[in-house]
Amino acid sequence: MRGIRSKTPKQSDTAVPATPRKARKFEWPLLLYPASLVLALVALYFASQSIERQVLTSPARETQQGSTTSPRHDQAAGDNDGVAADAGSGMEPNGVPASDLANSPRRQQDETNRSVVSDRSPTAVNIDELEGPDKVVAMLRMALDEKDHAKIKQCMEDLVALGDAAVDSLNELVNAGGHAGLWAAEALARIGTPTAAAALLDTVAETEDGSYKEELSRRIAGISNHDSWPLLLDTMTQTSDPTIARATLASLSKMADTPVLDEIIARYETAATEAEMEQLAQLVRNIQSSQAAEALLSLAGDVKSTPQDSLQQAAIEALAKVADTQSVSYLLQRLEASAPGEGMDVYNAITQIDSPQAQSQLLYAAAGNKEVSAEYGRTAAIEALRNYPSQETCALLERIIAQDSNAKVVTAASRTLDAIQSAGDTITANADSLLRSEQMLPLSSVAK
Repeated sequence: MRGIRSKTPKQSDTAVPATPRKARKFEWPLLLYPASLVLALVALYFASQSIERQVLTSPARETQQGSTTSPRHDQAAGDNDGVAADAGSGMEPNGVPASDLANSPRRQQDETNRSVVSDRSPTAVNIDELEGPDKVVAMLRMALDEKDHAKIKQCMEDLVALGDAAVDSLNELVNAGGHAGLWAAEALARIGTPTAAAALLDTVAETEDGSYKEELSRRIAGISNHDSWPLLLDTMTQTSDPTIARATLASLSKMADTPVLDEIIARYETAATEAEMEQLAQLVRNIQSSQAAEALLSLAGDVKSTPQDSLQQAAIEALAKVADTQSVSYLLQRLEASAPGEGMDVYNAITQIDSPQAQSQLLYAAAGNKEVSAEYGRTAAIEALRNYPSQETCALLERIIAQDSNAKVVTAASRTLDAIQSAGDTITANADSLLRSEQMLPLSSVAK
């Protein structure tokens, strides 16, 4: 076995020097370096996240976002701030007192954003690229922004001339609200066709109660296009909206004539409820159109007859609002024909007459004529003269007091003169203004 080397190595060749136990302790510090590096990276990451959050919530960042955020978004943000406020502590979530935040520029901007959109300057458009009603409406908005009254007047005339073709464009502006919306509503009322009236009525019906709705209803009350009376009458009797009911009644009372009154009578006779009958009687009671005089006289009946229902009584009261020559004459004759104690309603109706065209006739009746007696017609006419506080009225009353022998007439004249004089310069100024406005009306027909 000489040629074969032993597989067992010698101890001197394979022995590895033993590492002392103390030397192994120096290996642990080497592991602390990578651990420290990892911790440093983690700390740097969290610090970076904190800085980013501070930048996103800084006032400068909010200002920058506010310049690019839509008004609707700003409004929502303002509302959310109010909801998130801590009601118990009076503090906002960021630690700012709620009272300070309410006066902050951002909250003030939110309140500004809640204003009506159409009151802002219109988006810049090239008017030359528009045509028809859209162009005229855009020009109207521009004229309103510039407060150019001449252009506003011209635009309104152009829109009325366009008629139904302008309804859609105008209705969009009314729905937008604001000052421009009221001018658009005025244009629709002046057009006044059934199409224009329907558009305005629909918009008012969908508008929440408030000042804007009240202003729109005043435009409805100004509709005078006779073609729209069936629509207005249907709306008045069918709507549950009191604002619309009042507005349509006011419009109908100024345009009513024989066809309108005939339809009212027909509906009154077929009315199913007392409420419907009273509503129709209220409409008749408020009629002030001289075109309805003949129909009202027919409905009121003979001067010696007693009113049979509320509609006939309403016609008698309406004649005092129409107050043309034949209406005033009818009321005076009916009062004279009344039995003692039964003519108070007619008496009160006469004392409410205030139409400029009735002044001469009332002065004549107060002075005494063959149609009236001292006990009824003269005293009623004298009391009505307090609605005409002019020098001519005062001179007549003073003459009656000084010269008339009837005690009731003198007493009525004294009361009326005292009422006029106690009102002083204010009522005299109103009378002068009334007379001047009468002279400006080209269609006035003062009784001679």
